[in-house]
Amino acid sequence: MRLGVFSVAGEALHFGARRMETIMRVAWLPVSLLLIVNMAAAFSYLSVSAGRLITFSDLASGQTFAMVEAYAGQAASAGLGAGSAGVWAIALASAVINAILIASFMAPLIRYAGLGEKPAPGVLRMPFGPDQLRFILAGIVSFLISALLIYAPIAMATYFIISAITRALTMAYASFPDESSLHTVEIVQGAEVLAQRGALWMYEYGYWGVAATALVAVLIVTMLAHFRRRRDGQAALGRGLTVFAAIAAFVGAFAFAGVVSAPEGASPRGVAVLSAFAAAALALAAYANLRLYPYTAIAVCRRSFAPTGLLAVTRGGNIFRLFLIVVMLGLLLFLAEILLSVFGIDWIIVMFSALGAAVASYTGLFNGGEAATWVAPLFAALVAGVQIAFTMFWLFYTYGVSAGLFGRLYRESEALSG
Repeated sequence: MRLGVFSVAGEALHFGARRMETIMRVAWLPVSLLLIVNMAAAFSYLSVSAGRLITFSDLASGQTFAMVEAYAGQAASAGLGAGSAGVWAIALASAVINAILIASFMAPLIRYAGLGEKPAPGVLRMPFGPDQLRFILAGIVSFLISALLIYAPIAMATYFIISAITRALTMAYASFPDESSLHTVEIVQGAEVLAQRGALWMYEYGYWGVAATALVAVLIVTMLAHFRRRRDGQAALGRGLTVFAAIAAFVGAFAFAGVVSAPEGASPRGVAVLSAFAAAALALAAYANLRLYPYTAIAVCRRSFAPTGLLAVTRGGNIFRLFLIVVMLGLLLFLAEILLSVFGIDWIIVMFSALGAAVASYTGLFNGGEAATWVAPLFAALVAGVQIAFTMFWLFYTYGVSAGLFGRLYRESEALSG
């Protein structure tokens, strides 16, 4: 049974629009708190970085919260890298609170999309029960499986290879240009010694070549197993050759792109094998994520962590169809947000700014040429209100699309496993 790319994507988009009233009723309180928590986290990162309390009053004229978020992101990255206890505490607390708030409305919306079970009535709602806990735990389980099977082995291999190469190339050797005198000692780097021995190639592309070959082999075996069918007969050979050719073309294209875009002076062979390693790693990570993608919906709708029907959704060519669905929805939402921002929100902001300037000029006629003090704060508040309203509305819609997609994938899993 094939996943209908346009059917599934269309239903997800339709659910976000058709059920907007219910989405807003269920999600407005958690989403509002979500924005407040993220705002507080941003200022907390800046406060820890600066060593004093940072608030809105510290912002320079013309600075926006988007700039604050950018600075906060830099401060958070620096703090996490440096092992700052304060930054780690903020990051963990923010992640836990975000997960609880998102689960409070996503779990009922997924059940609504998958089972038609309408969320309980009421406007002030932020439930947290077994369904919400399953939503969070299913996401954690999916992440841990991907981390243990894909990310951890690749990260360990990368770490050990980089450590071995760095140690070999930077190791100091004592050289004696004049063999008859020990007083002519010269310290040289390992890279120079290896080049003289003709062994530098092992560290430029040899180790990465072995790692890339092993990872590509794992990818080929994984995809052969994925597309294997019972009683294949002679068709298995053709399918295997197709898989091999497709992976070779994908990895080769990645390697070629890496060589073409490599900086001047870089080793072409080194760049090629490193690009091939990255291509195989990305493909395996994408494969694991796509295979586990419907698990959250299945756990929430079935109210069970049993993975029945999970792998059936992405069996065979359906894994590529799900990839197309996710990419299509992401691109459509991204383009729609840009269009709405440029032709909607930006136009409204310009209109309010012009109106504010006109009101300021008008009040100046009766105030000795000086605009009334209430004009600037009023129109600044109106602009901020429009931006907040747009942000919340767009979050409602995108979360609704996600819930619609999860609900449809659950129904597909039921149909395939039943």
